[in-house]
Amino acid sequence: MLTIHTPTNIALQENEVYVRSEADNFQDEWPVHTHNGYEIHYFIQGDATFLIGDRIYKPLPGDMFIFRGGVPHRINPSREIVYKRSFVNFTELLLLDMLAVSQLENLMSIFRHPNGLLVHWPPEEREHITAIFKGIKEEMGAGNTGYKTMVKLSLTQLLLRIYRKTTSEQSANPILCSSQKQTSVSRVLHYLNQNYTENISLDELSKTLHLNKYYICHSFKETTGYTISNYVIRKRVAEAKKLLLSTDAPILSISETLGFNTPVYFSRAFKQYVGVSPQLFRKSELLNEAKIH
Repeated sequence: MLTIHTPTNIALQENEVYVRSEADNFQDEWPVHTHNGYEIHYFIQGDATFLIGDRIYKPLPGDMFIFRGGVPHRINPSREIVYKRSFVNFTELLLLDMLAVSQLENLMSIFRHPNGLLVHWPPEEREHITAIFKGIKEEMGAGNTGYKTMVKLSLTQLLLRIYRKTTSEQSANPILCSSQKQTSVSRVLHYLNQNYTENISLDELSKTLHLNKYYICHSFKETTGYTISNYVIRKRVAEAKKLLLSTDAPILSISETLGFNTPVYFSRAFKQYVGVSPQLFRKSELLNEAKIH
């Protein structure tokens, strides 16, 4: 399901930064998820596909993905080759006292692309990139005097390197697809993300996108890990969570807005993927938020 990555959000709330350096742990599931802040994801090794927004990419060693945490994303690595990566999540607040407003705006412009930005670092530059991630990780772990300043300096250096590369070379591009299959799946994703509140049939999808419906089903499941119907329901539930917390709209209204046929079906689907009813979710989350503040 489309989940909110709680560990990231907790870390950002506490420290305004969350980092991993050359991590190689493997999970049983790699769900589509979102989180607060911004992410810089550096692919070191493995065989995987990376879904960011409506785009799918086959990353190569040295590829770096730059995107907003609120954009749904998912890495789908193979078990055959060790998946190794470094990444850092951070909030804009972290750097407010480091740079002038205009400078910070320039650096943060690298995150403006709705489906992320790709930068490729050649072998001769990767040592510097690796050292930055390692430095941030070590400073956060040690917590010595002035560690937060050191983290800010390292992150600023990384952002500057990325910004220079995007403005002086042709090595940075909005994330594109690398095969016909991934292009087709990206088209399907874009259509579903734009029309998930509608009653979408496979025949309609096939006709609209001019793709064979059996090809659509197989390619979508193979690439994303979800069936089309499952993805649509998860997308609706994810949006329902946002509406339950950000609005006072009645649950019946939310159910209708998101395209659920009946409130009973909405409640059943929500409980299946979230673990509690919409009513209990709204009540418990708002109560937790009140305790935090």
